[in-house]
Amino acid sequence: MTLLASFNHPVADAQHAFRRILKAMSEPGVMVSLPMQHGWGAISPAATSVLLTLVDRETPLWLDDALHDEVLLSNLRFHTGATVTDRHDAPFALLHAHSAIDPHCFAPGDDMTPEKSTTVIIEVPSLNGGLTLRLRGPGLMETRAIAPQLPERVVQALRERQQRFPQGIDLIFTCGQAMMALPRTTQVEVC
Repeated sequence: MTLLASFNHPVADAQHAFRRILKAMSEPGVMVSLPMQHGWGAISPAATSVLLTLVDRETPLWLDDALHDEVLLSNLRFHTGATVTDRHDAPFALLHAHSAIDPHCFAPGDDMTPEKSTTVIIEVPSLNGGLTLRLRGPGLMETRAIAPQLPERVVQALRERQQRFPQGIDLIFTCGQAMMALPRTTQVEVC
């Protein structure tokens, strides 16, 4: 078992990371940096920060096979107590950009409890240089353009997401020490 560091200052860094994640969720498409310097196993420091902040023994995590390694699993168990599940209705899912998994397979909530949807964290190659997406909706005073490098199946899911509202999944894109979020309320136009 290889244990790696968590936050340098666990309470202060977790609070800081939580505020940054909230900023990203409340201002869709805004890129924020997170306090981890090193990731666990094959995941980025940003994804590690998100997991340290949001998952615990009461919030199971679905983990993509491409990211499934003993270093990540050991550190998840030790630092968060989170269990890894194969159920697609887990509160959180972590995917690699090249995964064959369709984001639509995760729980979108239902009409009475849309907040019970899965938050899908996707490790992407870059938060810039991809297909341009125009965002509008809650948290945006005017439209915002972003261009994370997303796989086609994620772009397709974004094209179809408004057909499911208020059901749907919240998306978090991570790369290096940065992340951005697209809550299910965000309307996305692919340019």
